Order: sequence, then structure tokens, then C-alpha cells
Amino acid sequence: MTAQPAATTISDSVPLLDLARVLAPHRSELRAAFERCLDHGRLVLGPEVTAFEASLAASTGHGGAVGVSSGTDALLATFLALDLAPGDEVLTTAFTFISTATSVLRAGLRPVFVDLAADGFHPDAGAYERAWTPRTRAVLAVHLFGEPVALDDVAALCRRRGAALVEDCAQAIGARHADGGHVGHHGCAATLSFFPAKSLGGLGDGGAVLANDSDWLAEVRSIRQHGCKIRYRHDRLGGNFRLDALQAAMLAVLLPQLPGWIERRRDNATHYLQAFCSLADGLGDGFLLPPDRPGHAWNQFVVRVAGRDRVAAALQAAGVGHAIYYPSGLHQQPALAGVSPVASLPQTEQRCREVLALPVYPGLTEAERDRVVEVVHGACLA
Repeated sequence: MTAQPAATTISDSVPLLDLARVLAPHRSELRAAFERCLDHGRLVLGPEVTAFEASLAASTGHGGAVGVSSGTDALLATFLALDLAPGDEVLTTAFTFISTATSVLRAGLRPVFVDLAADGFHPDAGAYERAWTPRTRAVLAVHLFGEPVALDDVAALCRRRGAALVEDCAQAIGARHADGGHVGHHGCAATLSFFPAKSLGGLGDGGAVLANDSDWLAEVRSIRQHGCKIRYRHDRLGGNFRLDALQAAMLAVLLPQLPGWIERRRDNATHYLQAFCSLADGLGDGFLLPPDRPGHAWNQFVVRVAGRDRVAAALQAAGVGHAIYYPSGLHQQPALAGVSPVASLPQTEQRCREVLALPVYPGLTEAERDRVVEVVHGACLA
């Protein structure tokens, strides 16, 4: 009779993310912020949003910030504010969440997908330049997984061609370049998401647009409120992209915790990088570690694994949380098939077959990290 594997117990399981664990130490402050909002009753925009915007801009080194309803709406408001012509092309990656492209589309523009560099998760300047056409008016660079993408060459390309550079920092708040500077300063604007799973997440949805041009940010503020600067006068098309006061109040409580949370993420990532070094050496291209760039914020810890689905199944059976970011490229999404048809993006498609995200959030315990390492080693070497 074949022996059956032991059932996974609750003590053996490791969550990909446990928000209750992360937020527990701050419950009294969060409740107090909620009570303040109840007391003054201004629940859309208002003093909480204004105060949070100022703190956010200061913490990221930007001249100003505009709080909005989601990271998706941050991108949409940004592209509406750029005042590009209908049908103008925006070069971007297909290896990202779909809102990167749909926000461009909803602004009346056309996303054009470029492939990744052979050794990582992002396109390089050469990929953008090869995809350039006479209709290209912007580049949307994504700092995926919290990795600070080197953008000096991309920014120089945009300046030479007279195009805008926008940085999608939804997964990269707190990430820094090798010189210590925050991500989000190479382009004309940067966008953030405060979806709860992000390194700085709210108790619901939210986002922000960051920039140094105060006049341009005033346009974004108008756009987030139906294109209105003076009440009931609408000078341009906008939308209902306002940040709720409750979310701003919660985020203001959590923002000071961000540096410590990121340090714990880095500690977890460093542990994995060391623990998986022998596995990467032994399996070669069969197990690739993520780039360990200075200033990485590690919103996700994503390895590349040959036979990924078999390893994911082993993690599932062992109760170890994991995720696949992303199982297909945007050029393969049915909703985008007629927008920017691409025959093939081979590097993107290869990543989609290989990527596997492991728990790295700041509430992860040392015992849980060791359990993740144990199960991954066993699955890859089986």
C-alpha cells in the first residue's frame, strides 16, 4: 500500500499575505482616525486628503501629490492631463497588470507593447527605441515587483524624441535607485496604488499621482473631480476619481510604518536569496532568482522556475501561499486583442510560463520563511 502524504496542518501553512497580522499593532490609531472622520463628517476629499497628500509628497521627494480613487485612476488621470491627441501611441510593457494598458486606452490613446530584456522583468531603452513610430508620444515604464528600473537611457530617449515619460510605481513605493533617489523622478509624473496588497495599502482602494509641476498637478486635481476647478463649471472632461477621506486617514496612519515594513521585506528577500543560492547554482536556468538591485522594495519576491506549475502544485499541497504574476501577457488578453496586435513577445511569454511569487510581506515569521524554503527546495529537486 502506497503511503499517503501527511495532511497539511494550520501550523504548517504559510499565507502569501496576512493583512490582519500586519495591521494589528496599529488598530488603535486606525480606529482613532476613523473617529476623527466621523466627528467632522467630510468624507470625500477634505482635510485628511490634503494632509495625506502633503505627507506623501514629502516622503517621496516630490513637489506635490494628488490622491485619487485607485492606481488605475491615477494612470487614467495622468494621461488625460497630458493632453495627447486621440490615437497617439504609448509604449509600454505587456508584462504587467491590465490596468497599465486599459488606462491608456480609456484616455483615447493606443498602447504599443514592447518585449522584455532577456535577463529580467522589464524592457530596456533599446526595446522602446525599436518600437518607436512617428505616432509615439509617451513611454509608460512600470517598476514591477518593487524593482527600481534604471531609466536614465529611457528618459534620455524620451527627451530626444519629445515624448512624455510616465512611471507606474504602483508596486514600488519606497523603492530607490542606486544613488538613493526615490523612483518616480525620471518622468513627468509617477503613479501609485494603495490597493491593500501593496507595500502601502489602504483599508480599501486608493491611489495617487506624484509630480513636481504644480500647474500640471492642478489639472490632475480638476480631472479627479469631473474637470471642475470652479464649482459647477467643467472646463475639461474628467471623472469621479476622488480619494475618500477615510482612506486618506488610514493611509496617513500607515505611511510612517512604510520604511520599517520595507526593511522587513528586504530582510525576507535577502534570506531567500541566500537560502536559494545553491538551488539556483544547481539548476541553472531551471531556477532563476530575481534581480537583487540596490533599493529594491520587494512588493513581490518572484523566482523563475522551469516546470513552474508542478512546483506551484507542490506549494499548494503544502499550504504555502504563492501567486503567478502574470500568467499571460497583455498582448494575449482577449480584451486587448484588437488594440495592439502583436504576433509574439517571446521574452514576455517565457516569463509568463516561469514566474512564481513567494511570501515576502513584513509580517512573515522566520519559521514561515524556513518553511517556504524547505517546500520550494523539495519541490524543485523532486
